[in-house]
Amino acid sequence: MSTTLKQQLEEQQQYYNERATQYDDWWHFSGNFDQGEQVKTEALKNREGFYNFFSKITENAGAEKLNVLECASGTGNFTKLFLNEKYKLQCEEGSLEMIGVLKSKFEKEIKEMGDNFSINQTDLFSEKFNPTPNTYDIVFMGFLISHIPPSLFNEFFSKCATALKPNGRLVFIDSYYHKSYKLKVHESGRNNIKLDENLKDEDYIIKRKLLNGKEFNIYKICFTAESIMNTLTDVGLLMQNNDSVIINSTYIFGSYSKPSSN
Repeated sequence: MSTTLKQQLEEQQQYYNERATQYDDWWHFSGNFDQGEQVKTEALKNREGFYNFFSKITENAGAEKLNVLECASGTGNFTKLFLNEKYKLQCEEGSLEMIGVLKSKFEKEIKEMGDNFSINQTDLFSEKFNPTPNTYDIVFMGFLISHIPPSLFNEFFSKCATALKPNGRLVFIDSYYHKSYKLKVHESGRNNIKLDENLKDEDYIIKRKLLNGKEFNIYKICFTAESIMNTLTDVGLLMQNNDSVIINSTYIFGSYSKPSSN
């Protein structure tokens, strides 16, 4: 990894460190992130599309717990899906501040999970992120794929694919930036840079700001259904067993599976 790329990823991580206490206001469209009832209602309805999809692909799990690796768990807005008797959950998150918020929000649920829950501070784009091969039924990432510089796609997604058991799924959800998207208070005018093989990592850098006005450069990629499908196919994942890629007016989400070894 080049020094420039390493420094940019460190700046991106620092942005999320400092934004940890503001993040849930963004998720709930509250406080400074309130864009009115119409935008909130549409987004919440579109989230239900993801939750319904998630329920469908996990409904026939069987008696054994599903082993889950959540990458970039943040403040736990998707972690809560796994904090029950159906799952054994391992979270890997780069920000101690985000981890602190997550633990505070779900203290009771985490205690009830006992040894079936663990969370670690991990740089997901370094050699420290090295999940055990053929271990997980689900590798989950919520609002992560759009922040990965393309030069790291193969290494990162290959690690995730290797970590899956045969027929295990990589499940994702992220923002989708349609043409009429309205910027939020923390966003600049560039949010919809579509993945393009002719662009370099630095072409996907945009500015984000905290409520105090402090600005950071981060990576932000707008995936289409085709581009995320190509990215996951390139590391050997396939669409099977109710897998799909779905786009609505707020989100892009879906799953891809690791082929059976047979």
